[in-house]
Amino acid sequence: MLPVPSEEELSVITNKPRHRRIRLKRLPLIPQLISKLRNRKKEEAVPLYKLFRFATRIDWFFIVCAFICSAGTGAIQPVSIIFMGDLMGNLADNLSQPSQLLDACRPVILIFVYIGTATMVASYISNCFWILAGENQAQRIKREYMHSIMHQEMAWFDKANDGSLVTRLSSDIQLIQDGISEKFGLFIVCIVQFITGFIVAFVKGWNLAVIMLVTIPVMGITGALMGYYITKYTLKSQDEYANAGSIAEQVFSGIRTVYSFSLQDRFGTLYEEKLERALKAGVKRGTVLGMGFGAFIFILFATYGLTFWYGGRLIRRGEIDGPTVMVVFYSMMIGAMSLLMLPPNLSAVSSARGAAYKIFSTIDRVPDISKFNGPQKVLDNLRGEIEFRHVRFKYPTRPDLVILKDLCLTVRPGQTVAFVGASGSGKSTSVQLLQRFYDPIDGQILLDGVDIKDLNLAWLRQQLGIVSQEPVLFNMSIRQNLLLGVKDGQAVTEEDIVRACTEANCHSFISKMPEGYDTLVGEQGGMLSGGQKQRIAIARAIIKNPSILLLDEATSALDTQSERLVQKALDTASAKRTTIVIAHRLSTIRNADLIVVMNHGQLVERGTHQELIQLGGIYAELVKKQEIALQQKAAQQDDDTIVDPEKQGIKEPDEDEALLQKLHPTNAVVANKKDTMIMMTEHAGDDDEKKRFSTAGSSTASAATKVNAHRLDAYEIKIQREKQAKKDVKKRSAPVKRVLLEMRPEFPRLILGCIGAGIAGAIFPVYSLLFAKVIVIITVPNHPDMQNTGAMKGINLYAFLFVIIGIAGFCGFAMQAVSFEVAGEYYTRRLRAAVFRNYMKQEVGFFDEDENHAGALTSRLAVDAKNVNEMVTKVWGDVIQVIVTCIVGLVIAFVYSWTLTLIILCMVPFILGATSYEARVHRGYEDGTKRANAQSGEVAGEAIKEIRTVTALDRQQFFEDRYAKANERPHKMAVRRAYLSSIGFALLRGIMLYTSAVAFYAGIRLIMDGWINFLDMFTCMMSIMITAQTAGHGSVFTSTFTKAKIAAIAVFDIMDRKPEIDPELEGIEPPVGTLEGDVEFRDVAFSYPSRPENPIFTGQFNLHGEKNMTIALVGPSGCGKSTTIGMLQRWYDPFGGRVSLDDHDLQSFTLRNLRSHMALVSQEPVLFDMSIGDNVRFGIDNRYNTVKHEGGDDYLVSQEEVEDACRQANIHEFIASLPDGYNTRVGDKGSQLSGGQKQRIAIARALIRKPRLLLLDEATSALDSDSEKVVQQALDKIIEQGGRTTITIAHRLSTIQNADLICVVKDGVVAEQGTHWELLALNGIYNSLVHEQSLQV
Repeated sequence: MLPVPSEEELSVITNKPRHRRIRLKRLPLIPQLISKLRNRKKEEAVPLYKLFRFATRIDWFFIVCAFICSAGTGAIQPVSIIFMGDLMGNLADNLSQPSQLLDACRPVILIFVYIGTATMVASYISNCFWILAGENQAQRIKREYMHSIMHQEMAWFDKANDGSLVTRLSSDIQLIQDGISEKFGLFIVCIVQFITGFIVAFVKGWNLAVIMLVTIPVMGITGALMGYYITKYTLKSQDEYANAGSIAEQVFSGIRTVYSFSLQDRFGTLYEEKLERALKAGVKRGTVLGMGFGAFIFILFATYGLTFWYGGRLIRRGEIDGPTVMVVFYSMMIGAMSLLMLPPNLSAVSSARGAAYKIFSTIDRVPDISKFNGPQKVLDNLRGEIEFRHVRFKYPTRPDLVILKDLCLTVRPGQTVAFVGASGSGKSTSVQLLQRFYDPIDGQILLDGVDIKDLNLAWLRQQLGIVSQEPVLFNMSIRQNLLLGVKDGQAVTEEDIVRACTEANCHSFISKMPEGYDTLVGEQGGMLSGGQKQRIAIARAIIKNPSILLLDEATSALDTQSERLVQKALDTASAKRTTIVIAHRLSTIRNADLIVVMNHGQLVERGTHQELIQLGGIYAELVKKQEIALQQKAAQQDDDTIVDPEKQGIKEPDEDEALLQKLHPTNAVVANKKDTMIMMTEHAGDDDEKKRFSTAGSSTASAATKVNAHRLDAYEIKIQREKQAKKDVKKRSAPVKRVLLEMRPEFPRLILGCIGAGIAGAIFPVYSLLFAKVIVIITVPNHPDMQNTGAMKGINLYAFLFVIIGIAGFCGFAMQAVSFEVAGEYYTRRLRAAVFRNYMKQEVGFFDEDENHAGALTSRLAVDAKNVNEMVTKVWGDVIQVIVTCIVGLVIAFVYSWTLTLIILCMVPFILGATSYEARVHRGYEDGTKRANAQSGEVAGEAIKEIRTVTALDRQQFFEDRYAKANERPHKMAVRRAYLSSIGFALLRGIMLYTSAVAFYAGIRLIMDGWINFLDMFTCMMSIMITAQTAGHGSVFTSTFTKAKIAAIAVFDIMDRKPEIDPELEGIEPPVGTLEGDVEFRDVAFSYPSRPENPIFTGQFNLHGEKNMTIALVGPSGCGKSTTIGMLQRWYDPFGGRVSLDDHDLQSFTLRNLRSHMALVSQEPVLFDMSIGDNVRFGIDNRYNTVKHEGGDDYLVSQEEVEDACRQANIHEFIASLPDGYNTRVGDKGSQLSGGQKQRIAIARALIRKPRLLLLDEATSALDSDSEKVVQQALDKIIEQGGRTTITIAHRLSTIQNADLICVVKDGVVAEQGTHWELLALNGIYNSLVHEQSLQV
C-alpha cells in the first residue's frame, strides 16, 4: 500500500542482503536480462512445464489453485490504489460539508476491508499450496534420484565424483524445490503486479507515467552496478580467505608435525599475511555496499521529487486531478518495485531448470549392468567352478591402459586360489569383474560353465561373499551391519549371527561390549580397530553363507596379532568354499591350493608355494624381499635352538584374554566394567587410531538406549545430541561487553556508524510528513499552496525537499553501512588471527576429541570468527535505526493528532507481530529444513561413498529405505512450515489494508467532530503506518543477534581454554647439540585423555636407552609403542612415573626447546603445500639455532644445508631431476609426490635439524615393497652414521633386526629386551612374531 520499498524489495534492488546476508546474484538490467535469457539456452535446462513432471493429481490441484491465488494477490495491490484515489477524492470534495463525509466514504472504506480479506485468503492459499506442492515433488525426486544412483554400474561412478552426487542430492534438489514452490509463486505475483501497476498508471494518467518511466532504468542501473561490484568483491574476499583457511586446515590436519618442529609462529605469520589480503577485499566490499545502498535511496527520493513537481504542473494546467497523481505515483512505484523484484525469482526458476536437467537425466539413465532389465536365469545347485576365458579389460576412465591382457584361469570347486603381483597388475580387477561391477571388453567369465552375463545379477551377487582391504562398516549397530550380509526378508536367528561371529573370531569381543551386538560402530566404523572391523566384515560375508568367497587383501592393514586372528577366521571360512585371495603379505597365502602370479595384466606364473619358489621367478624374488634372518651367519647356531612356536607348542594367546587384558590391564584402574563404554578397542594406542575413539560413550549410549535397540540409528542420536548442545548454549548470556572491549580500536568507526544509523532512522518518518503535506496540497481543491508557483514555494518547495531527504538518506545509509562493515572486517581479521594462534597452543589431546577434527576447526575459524562482530556491527545499527524511527514517527503523529495516533496504534502490534512472525518463522523453518535436509543427505552420502560395498551386498533397497526414513523429519518440518509460515505471510498482506480502513474511518469521524483537519489526519496516518512498517522490518536483528551470540560463545570458549601442556611455560633451555641423548621411562602410567578408562601403561612401564644407541620397539597394535613417542615429544604427559632426557624430567624443559633436540619421522609423513625446499627448511628451529648461526629467529637456512640433508635421505637426485628442482610445490598434503618420495623428504626435514634424538614411527609401513626398500636404505644409512640416539617403531621385523636394543612391548610393560639374536634364543614373544612374518626360501 505504501510508497516505501519494503526491506525485501530494498534487499533485492540494491543487492543488500536481506536480513543482512550476502546474496551472490547479480541483479541484471532489462537488456542484460534479455541477453542473459538468450544465453541461458546454451546451458542445458529442462523446459518449464517439465519441471513439474513429478507432480501427482493432488499436486496439480495445489499448483492450479496457488497459481490463480498468486495472480490474484499480484493484481489486488495496484487495483486497491484506484479505490484509495476515489476515497481521497470523495474526502476532498466533501470537506466543506463534514456531516456527509462518512456517507460519501463508507462504501470505499468497506471495499478496503473486502480487499484486505481477499488478499489474506489468497496469500495464505497461494503460499501454503506452493510449499506443499514443491515439497511433495521434491520428496518424490529425491526417492527416484537415490533409487537411480543406487543401481548405476561402477563405470558411471568412476566418471562421476561421489562428492558431487551427494551435493546434487541435497543442493540441486533444493534448487529445484525453490524454483517450483514459493519462488515460482512470487515470480507470478511480480509479473502480474508489474503489468497491472503499469496498466493502471497509463490508463489513469499516461502523461505523468511517461515521466516516471525515465527514472526506473536509473534505479535498475544503480542496483545492477552495485550487485556486480558486491558480487565481485565478496567472491574476492572469499577466495582470499579460502587461501588462509587452507593454511589453517593444513595445520590442523598435521598438528603433530607442526608441534614437533615448532612451526606455530611460522604458520601464524603466514595465516596473518593471507588474512591481510582478505581484509582489503572485505573493506572494498563494505564500501561498495554502503555507497550503492545510499545512492539507491537518493535516486528513490529524487524520483518522488520529480513526480510531484511535474504532477503539480499538470494539475495547474488542468490535465489531471490531484487524486489521479497519487494513483499514478503509487501504481508506477508498485510496478517498478515488482520489476526490480523479478530477477531473483526469475533466476530461482532458471536455476531450477538447470539443476533439473542433471537430476532428471540421472533419473532417466538406464544402467548398462542392471538387475532389473537383465537376464533372470539362476543355477539350481551351484558347485562354484569359475573360469576366466581370454578376458581382456580396461577401465572406462582410462581407455588407453589395458589392465587385463588375455587372462585364462580355471578355479575348481572348493579350491583356494591366491593372486599375487605388483600394484596395478590386475588382481583386484579380476575380482571386480567376477562381481560384474564391470564387464570385460573381450572374453567370458563362466560360473559352472554359464557366462555370468546370462545370470540374474542379484542372484549372482548373493552367491559371492567379499571381504575387502578397507572393510566398510556403516554408521549403525554391529547387528545391523551383520544383517546387511543377508537377503531382504531372509530369516536370521540369533544363533546364526553368533555362529558366524564365532567362526570369524569376533563373537568374544562383541559380547564383552556394554551394548553387545547393539553397539554402534560410529562413522566408517571408527569406534572399532582395524582388526575388529575386518573380522566383522568377515562375519558379514560368512552369515551370507556364500558359495564363493573373495578376499581382497583382507589382512593388509593389520598388525601381526590382529592378522593372525583374522587369518585364522579366513582359513576357517574358506575351508568349505571356492575362495579367491589377493594378498601382498605372502606369509598369509603359503597354504593356498594354487598361487597365481600376475604382472601387467598377464598371468606369468602358477603353482603351489614350494613349486613357485623352486621356479626361482617373480614369486621367489617377492618372498626374498619379505624374509627375516633366522640364522646368525657368523656363528651358525644349531638349527634346533630356533624352535618354531607351533612345533614347540607355545599356546597362542586366546583373543578374548588378549582383549580383556588390554581393556582391563589392572582391575584397579577400571574397577567398574560399566564405565568401559564403546571405547573397547584393541588399537588403544596407535596415533592414527586414537582420533577415532573419542566420542565418549555415556552420552552416546544413553541416547542410544532411548532409541529401540534393534532399530538403533546413529543419525537419530546425532540429532538428539545437537539439540542438547543448542539448549546449553541458549542458557548462557551473550558476551556483548567483551566484544565491545575487544573492538576498542574500531570505536571511531562504530561511533560514525551509530550517527549514520540515527540519520537513516529519521529519514522515513520525515518523508511521511512531507508526503502527507504534498498529497493534501494536490488533493484539496483550490489549495493556496497549489496556486503558488514560485521556485521555492508551494509544491515546488516540497519537491525540492524530497531531494534534500534523498541527500540526507545517502549520507545516513552510506555512513552506517560503510562504517559498520569496515569495522567488522578489521575486528574479524584480528579475532581470526588470535583464535588460530590459540588453537595452536592447545595440547594434542584437544585435537583428539571428536568435535575438534580439522574440518570442524577450519569452519569454526571461517564462520564463527566472522559472525562474532555482527553482535555489534549488524545489531547496533538496526537497533538505533528502529529506535530513531519509532521516536521521530511517533512524535510527528502525536503532534498532529494524539487521538487518531492512539487509535491507529491499536493496530500496530498486529503489523509488528505479522512482520516479525513472518520473518522469524520463515527464516527459522527455512534454515531448519535446509539443515535437516543436509543431515539426511549424510545418510545418502554414506551409501553413495561406499557404493561398491552396497552393490556387492546387493542391499540398495535397504539404503533407499533408510534414506526415505531420514527424510521423514525434514518433510514433516516443511509441511508444518507450509501451514504456519503462511499465516504470517497472509496477515502481513491483509493487515495493512485493514489498518488503512480503520485509520480512514476513525479519521473521518474525528474530522466530523471537529477534532482535526484533513492534513492532521493524513499526516498522522502516514507517519504511523510507515514507522510501523520500517520498525517491523528492522526487528529482524534478533535472529542476527542469536547467531552472533552462539558464535561468540564458541570462540571465547577457545580463547579462554588453558592448555593442559602449556607451550609458554618457561623451563630449562640447553643449547641445541649439547644434550647426550639418554632416554628413560620410569614407572610410567598413562591413558589417552579421550579414553581415560583404557590405560595403556599401568605404572610398570620401564625403559632405559643409552646415548647413541638404536632402540627398536615392537609388539602388537595398542601395546603403547607409538605412545612412547607421544610422551617424548610431550604431546601427552604421563599420569604417573616420569620420562626424562639426560636425567632431566621432560616437564622441566621449555616445550619448544625440548622439541628442538628431537626430530620425528612418522608413518604418514605430513608435508605442507609449499616448495620442497621450504618443507625441508621447516626442520630448523631458528630460535634455538643461534649457537651455530648468527641472525637469531630470522636466520635463513642455506641451500647447501638443504641439499646435504636431502643427499643423506637418498632424495637429492630425484629433486634435482625435477624441472623446478627444490622450488617444486608438493601439493596439498604432498599429493604431487609418491609415498616413498614424501617419506624421504620428511627424513631430510628431520636430519637438517641435526637432532640428538631421532624418532622413527613405523616410517616404512605405509609403503609398497619397492619404495620401502629405498626409504629403508636411507634410514639404515642414517643409523650407521651414529652420533645420535634413535628410537624406531616397526611392524615389519625385517627392518629392525640390526638394532642395538630391541624391546618387545606387551600389555603395557617391556616384556623382553635384547638384540635380535638374544631374543630369538629366548624362544619367547619375539621369536613367535618373527616366525609369523618370516618366509624362508
